Amino acid sequence: MTDDTGTQDKGNTQLELNTDWLRQNDLHTHVANFTASYGLLKNLDIYLNPPATLSQPSGINDVAVGVKWRVLEHDDFSLGIKPEITFPSGDPNRGLGRGATSMSLTLIGSYQSGDWAFSSNLAAYYNRYRLASDQQANRTMQWRLSAYALYELNPKWSLVLDGGILSNTERASDTSGDLHSSSNPGYILTGTVYSPTPNLDLDMGLKFGIGCGACAAQTHRQVGVGVTWRF
Repeated sequence: MTDDTGTQDKGNTQLELNTDWLRQNDLHTHVANFTASYGLLKNLDIYLNPPATLSQPSGINDVAVGVKWRVLEHDDFSLGIKPEITFPSGDPNRGLGRGATSMSLTLIGSYQSGDWAFSSNLAAYYNRYRLASDQQANRTMQWRLSAYALYELNPKWSLVLDGGILSNTERASDTSGDLHSSSNPGYILTGTVYSPTPNLDLDMGLKFGIGCGACAAQTHRQVGVGVTWRF
C-alpha cells in the first residue's frame, strides 16, 4: 500500500500485476491491478495504472497516469513526490468509477539501513464525482497517512509490515452520531516477497481493516498476490 522513492533508472521498465480478494461485511469482491512504469530519467518515472473489477459488476475502473520524482537523496534517506491524474474510464452507474477526472499528490520519504528499509507516505486526494448521488454522499478532499517496514531475510526473501489511515469521505459521518461511522478507516498489512532473480518479485499479503467498521470505504479483510518484473 505504501510506496517508496525507488525509480527504474533511465530507459528501464517495470511491470506489476496483482490480484486481490476483498471482504466488506457480506460483500466479496475480486479485483486486479496492472501498473507499467518507465524510467524517463534516473530519478523520474512515468506510469500507467488501469485497474479492473473481476467480480460482478465487472469491468475497467478509472485509469490513472502519474509520475514519481525522487527530488532529494542524502546518504540513506530520500524524498520523492508522486502527482497522479485519474481519468473517468469506469462506469459510475455500475460502481466502477467516479465518472469525473480526479487527482492526487503523494509525498514519499524512504530510509535504508542494512537489511531494513522504511518508507512513509502523506497523500492528498481531490475526488470529483459525476453522479449527483455520489456528490451528495462524499466529500471531494481526502488524505492518507501510511508507513511500512521491510526486513530482508536474505537476497531472495523479505518480510514487510505496512499500516495506515485514510480519511473518511462519507458526509454522513459528521452527523450520524455513530462513533464507528465518524472515525477514519485504517489498516494493517503483513506479507512476504520472494525474489528468485534480482529483476523478478513474487509477493503475497494479508490486509485487515482497523476501526470504522461501518464505513463504506472500509475493507475488513483482503488477500492478495502479485508479480513484479523489471527489464
